Amino acid sequence: MEDVLDKNLVSDTSICNLLLRIGKNRLDVAIYSVVHDNSLIYRTFALGQEGEGELRSLENVVYDNPLLLSEFRRTFCLIDTGDAMAVPAEAGDPEEAALIFRAAHPGFEGEILTSPTATRNAILVAGVPTELAGFLRRTFHGISPVCHLSPLSRYFASRPGRGNSNRMICNFRPDAMDAIVLHGTDLLLANTFSYKSPMDAAYYIMAVRNTLHLDASADELLLAGSQAVRNEITPLLRRFIGRVMPVIFPPQMFRTGKESLHTPFDLIIAPICE
Repeated sequence: MEDVLDKNLVSDTSICNLLLRIGKNRLDVAIYSVVHDNSLIYRTFALGQEGEGELRSLENVVYDNPLLLSEFRRTFCLIDTGDAMAVPAEAGDPEEAALIFRAAHPGFEGEILTSPTATRNAILVAGVPTELAGFLRRTFHGISPVCHLSPLSRYFASRPGRGNSNRMICNFRPDAMDAIVLHGTDLLLANTFSYKSPMDAAYYIMAVRNTLHLDASADELLLAGSQAVRNEITPLLRRFIGRVMPVIFPPQMFRTGKESLHTPFDLIIAPICE
């Protein structure tokens, strides 16, 4: 799905939101009008692998798709660098958060991104290469990148669970799974796991639940993202976990059109979390 995004696809970008998800080997883009229904356009573009000119690849994609250079109503940007980590909320000061991140990632050179979780006990930090951060600021008006785990945490933390039980939320992509575990308004875990097969993802889910001592019958598991992955592992998970349920697609985004159903879940919920 690499059709060129020409400027003539959207008549007025000033009433549209631009959603960007920058991963290690893929750029996901969604554009939709906040005024008109059924307007969402979704594209995904392959990027160069790490160490193979990934920034240059991103630049080429952006410049080869002129619509992305327009001025939008708002630009939302998720960055998945593979090194995100949750730190105590007391480290909300950027300098303190940066110290913690650099202690865990010695030798890192770049900018430290701090992102909210909507929980009372944690924030997210991630490292962004200086060149990437500079390119985003130069290219996209008013952009404020956040860690890719931030919308997932904020979206579900703002929606109460069942009583005093825990909730585990898993968001699937073809080769990776984001996992969020919440206890009320506390964040217990936020991590991304790469996998080669859906069964690997099922293993990681069970390992996380075992490590955190989640109750097999009371603590629910909510599944979002890739339908193919969910279809494959849901029957297996239900053999061991009592409450395995699909995440309900956000009703407020239905109006944007059918393509929203194919947009990465963490990306489609990003505007809702503002």
